[in-house]
Amino acid sequence: MNKVVAIVVTYKRKELLIQVLDSLLQQTKVPSTILVIDNNSSDGTECVARQLSEKNNCIVYHNTGANLGGAGGFYYGFEKAKDYDYSHLWLMDDDLKPDQHCLAKMLELHHTGIIQPIRFNLDGSCAELSPVTYNLSSPFLLRPRESSVLDLYEKGNLKQTQELDGIPFEGPLISREVIDTVGLPESKFFIFNDDLDYAIRARKAGYKIICNQNIKATRLLINNQGDDLLSWKGYFMLRNFFYIHKVHGENTLVKMKPYLLAFGYAAISLLKGQFKQSKIVFQALWDSSDLSNTEKHKP
Repeated sequence: MNKVVAIVVTYKRKELLIQVLDSLLQQTKVPSTILVIDNNSSDGTECVARQLSEKNNCIVYHNTGANLGGAGGFYYGFEKAKDYDYSHLWLMDDDLKPDQHCLAKMLELHHTGIIQPIRFNLDGSCAELSPVTYNLSSPFLLRPRESSVLDLYEKGNLKQTQELDGIPFEGPLISREVIDTVGLPESKFFIFNDDLDYAIRARKAGYKIICNQNIKATRLLINNQGDDLLSWKGYFMLRNFFYIHKVHGENTLVKMKPYLLAFGYAAISLLKGQFKQSKIVFQALWDSSDLSNTEKHKP
């Protein structure tokens, strides 16, 4: 019998959280437990979540006591899920609204790996950027994600059931077998690439990641990271991207690629007069081997 524990990580988005929790309660197959993991929000999230939990016993609220980021929040959720008898964990942020039949359709596939819903924007356009191919074997690629679900969807080439190389932690259903084998997400990422790292670890352990065109969810916010490199998020984007290459690169040249990328990006930053940014690039490179200095660069 399938027992699903949903983990919803939230931070200062109580209005969106209400929508997400309502969508989980309206599922044709409702999760046995819904763990709300609050990264110490200060906007009244706790009050809202506790009110909902009083009406619905399956909702359980936890406050992490600090802003642990998405990575830390999911790690915290995995730890709390150990208290429950479950067959799957269903992960999502506070801006993902699964379609009503989403969970039931995923369970019907009887897949022992990871299943990712296909995400759509509120306007109906496809928002699924999960990599179909993430190439960590070629040192000549600036962007390892050679193709995504969105690419194939727009070209009409997406298979009914498509195998993936990576996932976001926005909707994936992960079997207990995967979790028992792979373990927990790495909390030190803080934000960015904790999900990719987990996907790569799962694939290395022999598990397949799939999406299916009948399984859908809606993003309640537009995913726009175009300017994030120049914000405080830039450090984490670079550090964690470098880490993925160093740890999961399939050969020495790929493992060394972060050094070339860092020097190139720093040079471009200097030419643009972005002196602070060039310093951040090298800080990210230096910290990427062990994901250190997270606390220093938190907002």
